[in-house]
Amino acid sequence: MRLLGFPRKLRLAPFWPALAAVLTASLLLWQLLPGLFERGASAQLLDTLQILTRLVSQRLTASGEDVDGPVAADLEAWVRDITAESDLRITLIRADGHVIADSSRTVEQVPGMENHAGRPELQEALRRGQGVAVRRSETTGLTYVYAARTLTVPRAGGAPGESGLLVLRLAQPLAQVEALRGGLAAAMGLAAAAAGLVIFVVSWWIGRRLFDPLARLIVGAGDLASGRKEQVEVPDEEELAPLARALNHLAETAAAQFAAVRQERDHLMAILASMSEGVLVVDGEGRALLVNPAFRRLFDLAGEVTGRPVLEIVRLPELARVVADTLRLGEGQGGQVELAAPEKRTLLLASAALSGGGRGAVVVARDTTELTRLGDMRRDFVANVSHELKTPLAAIRGYAETLRDGALDEPPIARRFTERILWQCRRLQALLDDLLTLSRLESVTIPREREPVDLHAVVRRMAELLSAAAREKQVRIEVEEKPVPPVLGDADGIERMLSNLLDNAIKYNRPDGRVTV
Repeated sequence: MRLLGFPRKLRLAPFWPALAAVLTASLLLWQLLPGLFERGASAQLLDTLQILTRLVSQRLTASGEDVDGPVAADLEAWVRDITAESDLRITLIRADGHVIADSSRTVEQVPGMENHAGRPELQEALRRGQGVAVRRSETTGLTYVYAARTLTVPRAGGAPGESGLLVLRLAQPLAQVEALRGGLAAAMGLAAAAAGLVIFVVSWWIGRRLFDPLARLIVGAGDLASGRKEQVEVPDEEELAPLARALNHLAETAAAQFAAVRQERDHLMAILASMSEGVLVVDGEGRALLVNPAFRRLFDLAGEVTGRPVLEIVRLPELARVVADTLRLGEGQGGQVELAAPEKRTLLLASAALSGGGRGAVVVARDTTELTRLGDMRRDFVANVSHELKTPLAAIRGYAETLRDGALDEPPIARRFTERILWQCRRLQALLDDLLTLSRLESVTIPREREPVDLHAVVRRMAELLSAAAREKQVRIEVEEKPVPPVLGDADGIERMLSNLLDNAIKYNRPDGRVTV
C-alpha cells in the first residue's frame, strides 16, 4: 500500500518561520544600524566639539583677531593643522552665516564659500546652543554628520566686555555607513544560504523521523475508520508511539460504544415491535422516520414509509393535524380517528414533541374500539335505567297522594305507606348512585371543577342524612369537630365518598355500635 505523502511545503513548514526570522532580522539591521551609527557618530562629534570649542575660543581670544573682519591666514592654517591627521572637517561661521575658516578650503577659497545661514545644524545651534544633522555637503559633495556649537569671543576694537557670537561646526564623512550596508548585504545573503542548507538537511531528517511514520499512522487511522483494521501499528519512534496507543484505545472505546448503541437500538426496536400501540416518529418537517409493526397493522401499511409526509402515508387529516400542531407548538396533542376498512375501528391519538418541538415528534395510536363499545353499552344502560326511574317515582307519588288525601289519619295505613316510600327512595338512591358512577366513567377526560369545600358542613350533612338508617341499625354516629380549613375539591364527589363510607360503617356495624367521624 502506498503511504500517504506529505507535500514538500508541509514538510518545510516548521522551518519557514526560522528563515523568515533570519531575513526579518537582517532587514531590520539593514534599516536600523545606519541610523544607530549616525546617532552614535553625532554624539561622538558633540563630545569632540565640546573640547574644540574651548581651544578655538582660547585661540581667538589670545590672538585678538577680528571675527567681523576678513579671514586671517594663520587662523585658517591653524584649523587645517588640527584636522590634518583625521577625516574631520572644521568650519568656523559667524552668526549671519558667513564662513570665517574651513579646514577643507584655502584662505583664498573661504571668502567665496556659500552663506551657511540656512544649514539645519547652524540654525539649531543658534536656537539651542548646539545642533546636529546628517546630510550631503553642497561644498564637498560627500555625506557628513554635522555637529555645531556656539561660542562667544571679544570683538577686536570694540567696547570693553563686548563680544561676538560664532558657530563652530565639526563634520565627519559617513563612508562607513555605505561600507556597513555592503557588509550587511553580504551577511544577509550568507545567512539565507546557510538557513536554506540547514532547512534542507533538517527537513530530510524530520521527514524520515516524523512525517513518514506519521503518514503510516494516518493510513492506519483511515483503516480503523473504514473497519478494515481494529488497531494501528505502534511505531518505534518515541514521539509517535503515544499517539498510536491513543488511537488504539480510542478504537477500542468506540467499538464498545458502538456495540452499546447497537444493543440499545436493538432493544428499542424489540420494544417497539412488541407494543400493541402503533408508534410513528417524524422529523421536524413532518416526514416519517420510523413506524413500528403495530402502526403498520392498524393502518394497513405496506412498503417503505421512511422520508414520506404523513398525509402521503395515511390519508387521515386528523393524524396530520396532530403531527403539525405538535411540531408547531412544541407540546403534546390528542385526537381520535375512525377507520372504516378493513374493519370499523376507533383509534385514540396522543403525541409528544422531541427535543423542544423543533426536531420532530412521536405519535402513539391506540386501538380503543372495545372501550368505545363498552361506552356505548354504558350509555344504553343509562338509557334503560332512566326508564327504571319512572317506576319508583310513580310509586312514591301515589303513596304521597294517598297520604295527603286522608291516609295520614289512619296510623297503620300511614306507617305502611311511609315504609313503602322509604323503600322506593332507597331503590331510587341505588339507581342514582349507579347512574352517577357511570356518568363519571363516561366523562373521565373532562376535568372536574374544584372549589373550596367546608368539610365540617359536609360531615354534619351526611351524618344527619344517615341518622335514620343508623337508628334503625341501633348505631350511634359521633362527629368530632376539629379545626380543619376549607380544601379545594369536588364537593359532590366528597359527599358521595363520605356517604358510602358512613353507609357501609352503619350497615356492617354491630348493634349498639358506634361510628366516629
